[in-house]
Amino acid sequence: MLRDLRSELSLQEECLLHYSLQLGIWEILINIIDHSPKAAANCHTHITIRWTDSDIVLKITNRDSGFDWRKCLMTGLPSPAQQRGRGLYIIQSISKHFTFDENGESANITFARK
Repeated sequence: MLRDLRSELSLQEECLLHYSLQLGIWEILINIIDHSPKAAANCHTHITIRWTDSDIVLKITNRDSGFDWRKCLMTGLPSPAQQRGRGLYIIQSISKHFTFDENGESANITFARK
Protein backbone atom coordinates (compact mmCIF):
# COMPACT_ATOMS: atom_id res chain seq x y z
CA MET A 1 0.00 0.00 0.00
CA LEU A 2 2.71 2.51 0.96
CA ARG A 3 4.84 1.39 -1.97
CA ASP A 4 1.97 2.24 -4.34
CA LEU A 5 1.41 5.58 -2.62
CA ARG A 6 5.12 6.36 -2.71
CA SER A 7 5.15 5.69 -6.44
CA GLU A 8 1.93 7.65 -7.09
CA LEU A 9 3.17 10.72 -5.19
CA SER A 10 6.83 10.39 -6.19
CA LEU A 11 7.97 10.07 -2.58
CA GLN A 12 11.39 8.75 -1.73
CA GLU A 13 11.39 5.94 0.82
CA GLU A 14 13.93 7.86 2.90
CA CYS A 15 11.87 11.08 3.08
CA LEU A 16 10.33 12.22 6.36
CA LEU A 17 6.78 12.24 4.98
CA HIS A 18 7.00 8.57 3.96
CA TYR A 19 8.36 7.65 7.39
CA SER A 20 5.61 9.68 9.11
CA LEU A 21 2.91 7.88 7.10
CA GLN A 22 4.38 4.51 8.09
CA LEU A 23 4.66 5.53 11.73
CA GLY A 24 1.08 6.87 11.86
CA ILE A 25 -0.35 3.65 10.43
CA TRP A 26 1.87 1.50 12.66
CA GLU A 27 0.92 3.30 15.89
CA ILE A 28 -2.83 3.05 15.23
CA LEU A 29 -2.60 -0.64 14.28
CA ILE A 30 -0.53 -1.42 17.38
CA ASN A 31 -3.14 0.35 19.54
CA ILE A 32 -5.91 -1.77 18.00
CA ILE A 33 -3.96 -4.97 18.66
CA ASP A 34 -2.80 -4.03 22.17
CA HIS A 35 -6.00 -2.50 23.50
CA SER A 36 -8.67 -4.48 21.61
CA PRO A 37 -7.18 -7.89 20.80
CA LYS A 38 -10.59 -9.53 20.29
CA ALA A 39 -11.67 -6.77 17.90
CA ALA A 40 -8.34 -6.98 16.08
CA ALA A 41 -8.67 -10.75 15.66
CA ASN A 42 -12.32 -10.77 14.61
CA CYS A 43 -12.69 -7.63 12.51
CA HIS A 44 -11.18 -6.16 9.42
CA THR A 45 -9.23 -2.95 9.68
CA HIS A 46 -9.76 -0.58 6.77
CA ILE A 47 -7.14 1.95 5.75
CA THR A 48 -8.10 4.68 3.32
CA ILE A 49 -5.55 7.10 1.93
CA ARG A 50 -6.53 10.17 -0.04
CA TRP A 51 -4.56 13.23 -1.00
CA THR A 52 -4.69 16.70 -2.42
CA ASP A 53 -1.89 18.96 -3.58
CA SER A 54 -1.35 20.06 0.02
CA ASP A 55 -2.29 17.10 2.27
CA ILE A 56 -2.35 13.33 2.66
CA VAL A 57 -5.18 12.00 4.82
CA LEU A 58 -5.18 8.56 6.44
CA LYS A 59 -8.40 7.07 7.77
CA ILE A 60 -7.92 3.87 9.76
CA THR A 61 -11.12 2.15 10.90
CA ASN A 62 -11.70 -0.94 13.02
CA ARG A 63 -15.30 -1.40 14.15
CA ASP A 64 -15.74 -2.71 17.70
CA SER A 65 -12.34 -1.42 18.79
CA GLY A 66 -13.44 1.99 20.04
CA PHE A 67 -12.01 3.64 23.12
CA ASP A 68 -12.19 6.92 25.02
CA TRP A 69 -9.49 8.71 23.05
CA ARG A 70 -10.18 12.07 24.71
CA LYS A 71 -9.34 10.58 28.10
CA CYS A 72 -6.11 9.09 26.75
CA LEU A 73 -4.98 12.41 25.32
CA MET A 74 -5.96 14.35 28.45
CA THR A 75 -3.94 12.20 30.85
CA GLY A 76 -0.72 13.85 29.75
CA LEU A 77 2.50 12.50 28.39
CA PRO A 78 3.75 9.39 30.21
CA SER A 79 6.82 9.59 32.39
CA PRO A 80 10.16 8.44 30.95
CA ALA A 81 9.94 5.34 33.19
CA GLN A 82 6.68 4.17 31.60
CA GLN A 83 7.09 1.69 28.76
CA ARG A 84 3.82 2.52 26.99
CA GLY A 85 1.45 5.35 26.22
CA ARG A 86 3.33 7.46 23.69
CA GLY A 87 1.74 6.38 20.39
CA LEU A 88 -1.05 8.95 20.18
CA TYR A 89 1.33 11.73 21.25
CA ILE A 90 3.79 10.68 18.57
CA ILE A 91 1.05 10.87 15.94
CA GLN A 92 -0.02 14.30 17.22
CA SER A 93 3.52 15.61 16.98
CA ILE A 94 4.24 14.36 13.43
CA SER A 95 0.88 15.17 11.83
CA LYS A 96 -0.88 18.34 10.78
CA HIS A 97 -4.20 17.20 12.26
CA PHE A 98 -5.19 14.09 14.25
CA THR A 99 -8.56 13.05 15.63
CA PHE A 100 -10.89 10.09 16.11
CA ASP A 101 -14.57 9.69 15.39
CA GLU A 102 -16.97 9.96 18.32
CA ASN A 103 -16.67 6.27 19.27
CA GLY A 104 -12.91 6.02 18.86
CA GLU A 105 -13.26 3.43 16.09
CA SER A 106 -11.84 5.51 13.27
CA ALA A 107 -8.64 7.57 13.32
CA ASN A 108 -8.14 10.45 10.90
CA ILE A 109 -4.59 11.66 10.43
CA THR A 110 -3.63 14.51 8.10
CA PHE A 111 -0.06 15.10 6.95
CA ALA A 112 1.16 18.15 5.06
CA ARG A 113 2.68 17.18 1.72
CA LYS A 114 5.10 20.09 1.73
